[in-house]
Amino acid sequence: MKKLALICSLIALMTTSCALFNQNKEEKFVNPLFYNPLIPISSIARETYLSPNNLKFSNSPVYKKDDNHKDGWTTQTCVLLENKQDYIVLKCSFYNPVIQKMQTNINKFQISECSDSAYCISYHWLVELIEYDENNFRRSGEMYGIE
Repeated sequence: MKKLALICSLIALMTTSCALFNQNKEEKFVNPLFYNPLIPISSIARETYLSPNNLKFSNSPVYKKDDNHKDGWTTQTCVLLENKQDYIVLKCSFYNPVIQKMQTNINKFQISECSDSAYCISYHWLVELIEYDENNFRRSGEMYGIE
């Protein structure tokens, strides 16, 4: 009986320690292509970098390769809601200086292999951003390329 109690205690201890270990483990994208720089294709897009916990984009509306971005960068804190091979969903919070309050957006980045587009000369992958604001208003049209 003591052996059974000892075995159960060890299993419970191992399960608890594994749960605590995984809690502190950093999330990673299923598809590592999302870690590449997103190069703006559409006029409203800006050079963008993604991670499971933030979204960083250039404040400059003009993209030039190897730009030093004198206008700086904006970084939004995010939570990874969905993590699939062909898309990720980030819920991001940021201070909006136009409305002078915190704002939350849901950003879905959908990736596809470039197969039939003029952009395929420069980019092997295309990424579309579909964005939802806190009122569930859908905005899209931002397109990016990945070399």
